[in-house]
Amino acid sequence: MKNKVQHFITEKSLFKKKDKLILAISGGADSICLMHVLLALGYSFELAHCNFNLREKESDADENFVIGLAKKHQLKIHVKQFDTLAYADENKISTQMAARDLRYAWFEKLLVKSSAKYLAIAHHANDDVETFFINLVRGSGLKGFLGIKEKNNAIVRPLLFVSRLEIEQYLKERGLVFREDSSNASVKYLRNKIRHELIPLLSEMNPSIQQTVKDEMRILEDVSQIYACKVKEVRKDLIQEKNGIVKFEIAELLALNPLHSYLYELLSPYGFFNVEPISKALQGQSGKQFFSATHQLVVDRENIFISRLNKDIEAFEITKKTTSLVHPLDIKFKVTADKTIIYDNDIAQLDFEKLKFPLTLRKWKQGDKFMPLGMKRFKKLSNFFIDNKFSIIDKQEQWLLCSDVDVVWLVGSRIDERYKLESNTKKVYIAQL
Repeated sequence: MKNKVQHFITEKSLFKKKDKLILAISGGADSICLMHVLLALGYSFELAHCNFNLREKESDADENFVIGLAKKHQLKIHVKQFDTLAYADENKISTQMAARDLRYAWFEKLLVKSSAKYLAIAHHANDDVETFFINLVRGSGLKGFLGIKEKNNAIVRPLLFVSRLEIEQYLKERGLVFREDSSNASVKYLRNKIRHELIPLLSEMNPSIQQTVKDEMRILEDVSQIYACKVKEVRKDLIQEKNGIVKFEIAELLALNPLHSYLYELLSPYGFFNVEPISKALQGQSGKQFFSATHQLVVDRENIFISRLNKDIEAFEITKKTTSLVHPLDIKFKVTADKTIIYDNDIAQLDFEKLKFPLTLRKWKQGDKFMPLGMKRFKKLSNFFIDNKFSIIDKQEQWLLCSDVDVVWLVGSRIDERYKLESNTKKVYIAQL
């Protein structure tokens, strides 16, 4: 096995001898096997063990076991204890999901703290096949059927091509001791149910079911690459983005076939995974709103708009010396003597001497009013929005450039009549998106 693992590491460019590694070790057969293989290959690494406190004395015995191994092989070890049940209850998630969240969050911090380049995890071929069926049962789209990646950013899996049987044989031949997790026998967990019941049943119909699934995953990986390229082309053609607001034209979306699959790929990056109600809303009444954990989606008359939720409404000061902002808007400022009128809504030309600095850039609020260019009376912004057919998202994301209490520019739309350039204007203040 040692030579096969080294070949896999080299072939997949997982890591190099000079790279510092952390090995996630539970004390079970898989991680013990990986530890001994890496030692035999001469790699340098540290150990990381999670005690989830789920099996009382067994959990503590696992911890003591791996600490003893670290001492025996003169390896540095990091140990972390978690109150997994409390975390699961607090976040309303399953115990297994809680354990996963906790360990990967800790591993991420540990990589930074220890200056390690990679985290090695002992997932093997059987884990890969079991994950395929887990995703099939739960529903995950095409990506869920592609299997576990041998390298995913800082996470590497040197045993991913090795079967559980090969691991057990390797340990048995060398008389290597490992810990048995009693919870692995319980079929109350989905993975164990698939491992102990579904796969043996499928094996009766197809003794090579494990290899068959692996072969299918390789085919699906190729299919997914073709699929991803097409989705990327469509996204590039359809997406419009300005000031953090994403826009898709509804007519262009409805022309896509199959609509449901395209909508899923276009909208899931913003947290919208159930696209069926959105699909129906595209052909219904405008103004329908949808919310994901991170974004808001509004179906307007001709477009859908997507924006981030929970944006802090802040006020940004602009002094006479300010030449540009990047946040919250990408905007530049300058003073010039050139009074040539520029007809562009993204450029405001204002009479410099009428302005009171510092100016303020802020979001609009109910009650705001200004005197739109070309008019001689004030108009509430709420009415201006209605008259100019602003969408819900447009209104929520509208920024104002203010001088003292006056709105001098409805950013990207209209300046105030009182601050326009006159024949006696000496200096022109330009704000440009």
